[in-house]
Amino acid sequence: MLHGGEVYDKEIELDFSVSLNPCGCPDEVKDALCGAICDIDKYPDMDQRKFREAVSGAEKLSPENIIGGNGASELLSAIVNMLGPSKALLPVPSFYGYVHALSMTPQCETVTYQLREDKGFELDETFVDEITCAIDLVILGNPNNPTGKCIKKDVLEAILKKCKETGTALIVDECFFRLSDNGTSARAYLDSYDNLYIVDAYTKLFSIPGVRVGFCLSKPDNIERLRRFLPEWNMSVFAQTAGIACAEDSSKSFMDRTVEIIRAEREYLTSELRKLGIKVFDSDTNFLLVRMPEDHDLYHLLLNHHVLIRDCSTFDGLADGFYRIAIKDHESNKKLLQLIELCQ
Repeated sequence: MLHGGEVYDKEIELDFSVSLNPCGCPDEVKDALCGAICDIDKYPDMDQRKFREAVSGAEKLSPENIIGGNGASELLSAIVNMLGPSKALLPVPSFYGYVHALSMTPQCETVTYQLREDKGFELDETFVDEITCAIDLVILGNPNNPTGKCIKKDVLEAILKKCKETGTALIVDECFFRLSDNGTSARAYLDSYDNLYIVDAYTKLFSIPGVRVGFCLSKPDNIERLRRFLPEWNMSVFAQTAGIACAEDSSKSFMDRTVEIIRAEREYLTSELRKLGIKVFDSDTNFLLVRMPEDHDLYHLLLNHHVLIRDCSTFDGLADGFYRIAIKDHESNKKLLQLIELCQ
């Protein structure tokens, strides 16, 4: 299993393998999607005018700094294809989608940097030394997936500075950032770094993975060039309409309520799992990385109860016994804990 959410060949009642907003999709976004059916006889706007304007209002940036995509994955692949790196650097474990995007550039050699378990898999300044003039591209998750750790401000600034010195492009994936706390967004540095690309999506924040709404933030020249590496109509009428509703619903109260609920449930789930003797790594976001003894197959034990979690043994840098568990609503989290205790 390379991604969460692979439910189509299983009987699943609770899916903890996909990390979405436990508050669910707001009614305003659902209503916008329903309304979009009236426009299915029209081609989507190739220039994404209303979508980019809505995102620019939410991000406090010019529309020229923004391009939409069919989810974050399309944009990651398009940026890599555009840059055509010969050598890329990834910390591991990290999201498989980065490797998938880099694999589309056959000439690219991928160098990995192993994050340390005894440091909670947190990225630190020792990573900066790995960035040299030979590295064309660095890809980072902020927060990282599956470890759940945001990049500290001093580390992010050190990485940005080193990339600027070495002429290295930097992609920062912030798809989970607004579901997190204790982090520093790379958005604050867009004006100062010409080769910085921030990839984000409304998928996780608004619980709409089936719609595929992503966007990239960068300098206007980069955005204009990136457009040439995307299909003409890469966002459907439904995606653009949903994206506009999401951008307009990105209020501070919505964000604050979301992060507050996630924080409370994360602390609850972390505490209760540790009481059961399970190793839980500190997280800043809406999922937890846990480690079980290798002979305790938690994935299949829970699958027998129609509950799906993410087996992380397929992540480069992790072994058997690592699992990622999404933070869901309180009743779902309680049920998961009961089943885990039953499986022990």
